[in-house]
Amino acid sequence: MDRRKFLKSTAVLAGASMATSAISAKAQAMMDKDSDAYWQTIIDQYKVTGEFINLNAGHWGIMSEPVRKAFAEHTEFINMYSSHYVGHGRSADPTARNYNVERLEIIDMLAKKLGVRSDELIFTRGATESMQLLISGYNKINKGDTVLYADAAYYSMAAEMRHLEHFRGANVVQLTMPDPVDFQGSIDLFEQAIKSNPNTKLILLTHMANRTGVIIPVKEITAMARGYGVDVIVDMAHSWGQMDYDFVDQGVDFVGFNLHKWIGAPLGTGLMYIKKRRMLDIDPKSSKGAPGNDDINTRTQTGTMNLAAVMAVRDALHFVDDIGIKHIDKRFRALRHEWTKEFIDDDRVDILSPEDPRMHCGLTSFRINAHKDPRALGRQLLNDYKINTAPIPEYNGIRVAPGLYSSKADMRALAVAIKDIASKIA
Repeated sequence: MDRRKFLKSTAVLAGASMATSAISAKAQAMMDKDSDAYWQTIIDQYKVTGEFINLNAGHWGIMSEPVRKAFAEHTEFINMYSSHYVGHGRSADPTARNYNVERLEIIDMLAKKLGVRSDELIFTRGATESMQLLISGYNKINKGDTVLYADAAYYSMAAEMRHLEHFRGANVVQLTMPDPVDFQGSIDLFEQAIKSNPNTKLILLTHMANRTGVIIPVKEITAMARGYGVDVIVDMAHSWGQMDYDFVDQGVDFVGFNLHKWIGAPLGTGLMYIKKRRMLDIDPKSSKGAPGNDDINTRTQTGTMNLAAVMAVRDALHFVDDIGIKHIDKRFRALRHEWTKEFIDDDRVDILSPEDPRMHCGLTSFRINAHKDPRALGRQLLNDYKINTAPIPEYNGIRVAPGLYSSKADMRALAVAIKDIASKIA
């Protein structure tokens, strides 16, 4: 195929790449989307190794086959057309495909999904980059002001908060989340900290803790903090795409998201949200735009991203939207319940996220109380039981993070393995 024919054919790749899933969705239309039979049709759209059961989707998500194939097609196109796609092609030929046009189309899709304005969102390479930009760029902190975060925060975000001491002169306070934690207790923790630190200006909130899966009431904490004149920056790396919630209803102004975890886009895709009326409270990057501008595109200096990965975000959104977030949320809860129910009355094992349905979804951690080396336990699960998880040394625990490709049989296998290990220790 010559280049002109390839260009014309790839102009409809995004739509064509989803034809299979569209046909599949039509065939599934009469099925109960919460049934195991329906979910088997979803599992069948993932190519997963048979060497082990992968229960570490929290690191990053596996692309479904429709998304992976679309990503490969996008990569082929980018490799062939290079900078023509990002610049001179469109200026010479108004009908040529153009990255900036397609990028904005995908941003529009994301904005509609979140219920926000398109000019409040920008692509990053992940939630970590988004959060670093928001925290380091937040310019309302004066020397001596206090910033708060809980020990549930992701390592990189916590480190960025600590850096505010050196770069902004802030008083940085780390809070210890109660163990076990409850809904009201998580609100009280931050309110008491604000009262104890009357110069508090900023709180970092982690909607779903990456190590335990505990979900905190962001809406309620944000409203409480606002009553004291305190801003919040929210890490939603693990909540968006895994659980069903109304983003706008949370009332938040600064948020970092991942797209390569629960949305299922290729690695290296993230999203940053800044409410338009709060744009000036986040500094532009020094090489982008004059001070005082409210263009979100000046709040990051990522350089050349993986264009094909960004293009595949569209395909990932189509895939998860065909299922529906309400059904994804219910599925993850069902997978969690399939194994945690075995340990509700088992004193040998602690489940590290509350049974309160407001405070958990799919990602959950556990500890075997008599086992004191989580890294060794992780190796044992992989070597002896062929189950891949994530050791969490801080909690003497193991993180379990199923994906859309996980089956209830996978979760039952995990429960059997935990019981077997616990019985051998006893």
